[in-house]
Amino acid sequence: MHHGIESGDELKRYAQFAEGSGFESLWVTERYFHEETLSLVGFLAAVTKTINLGIGVVNPFTRSPSLTAMGAATIDRLTGGRFVLGLGRSDKQLITGKLGIDYENSLQRLEDCIESIRYILRSKSYSLRKDLNPIELAGTPLKSSVPLYMAAIGPKALCLASRAADGVILNTYSTIDYVHHSIKIIRESLEKNNRDPKSLRIACMLPVRLTDHVSDSLINECKRKIARILSEQFVGELFINQTGADKYLFVLRQAVYDDNENEIYKLITEGMVKQHYIIGNQKHCIDRINQYIDAGIDQPLLLPRLSSFFDVASTLNPKITAI
Repeated sequence: MHHGIESGDELKRYAQFAEGSGFESLWVTERYFHEETLSLVGFLAAVTKTINLGIGVVNPFTRSPSLTAMGAATIDRLTGGRFVLGLGRSDKQLITGKLGIDYENSLQRLEDCIESIRYILRSKSYSLRKDLNPIELAGTPLKSSVPLYMAAIGPKALCLASRAADGVILNTYSTIDYVHHSIKIIRESLEKNNRDPKSLRIACMLPVRLTDHVSDSLINECKRKIARILSEQFVGELFINQTGADKYLFVLRQAVYDDNENEIYKLITEGMVKQHYIIGNQKHCIDRINQYIDAGIDQPLLLPRLSSFFDVASTLNPKITAI
């Protein structure tokens, strides 16, 4: 959930507008040091009746598998079986750099977390470790299996999602080229694991800036965000796969570290903004969303500014969105 929610009444208006517009799902994003995500979804469960509610995403470091399973079972019951749980690794800069939590073997930790949550939600009892007594939830979910989506960006994570999850959430700011590359890996992994491709839904969070006038200030704002994303370890290498990428990323990361906006504006072109964002008027945004759907995205999760939520929802009217 983006920061800026002033009251429960405001949040209620967002949720009921989405539900009244015929949306399939409403997802809440996890942002540390802002509103707490499970609390928000619990509130949304109380003010909605039909719309599916998803979390994108919680991680195995700040919440234990048992605590996450408790939350999932509780919200599933509160919603009458409308809950979708999203899990991901977050990133080392946050988990270790700000919270001081060990991030080693993060993908294995996530895999263990997925397995633990599956067992806890489905079985009468489950031992998180061999040296611990089995635990059992008093309140089980309504559905036999709460849908579990996994956020993934690199090849190993994509293969894990293809093997262990009900859905995969591709990285926010993904380009069409990256989507094609990721879906190729996913489909190969599904085939290797003898899994029906229809059993895995492919979602992608798409940052949307709906406007009839793309101003220089908006372009520069987007450039700064893209620069921060590409400066993250491994992310830049995955998104930029071309000759001279190492040198380019070194210069870009130095510019981000130095907070050198002029250099950032030179390094991140307007063409890159158009690749990483859904930005423009109604027709352009719809065309861009359809490009992602044609590339293989089953669930485009539109991620507008909270202040633009109603405009985006009423103008683009997607079945699925995120706030």
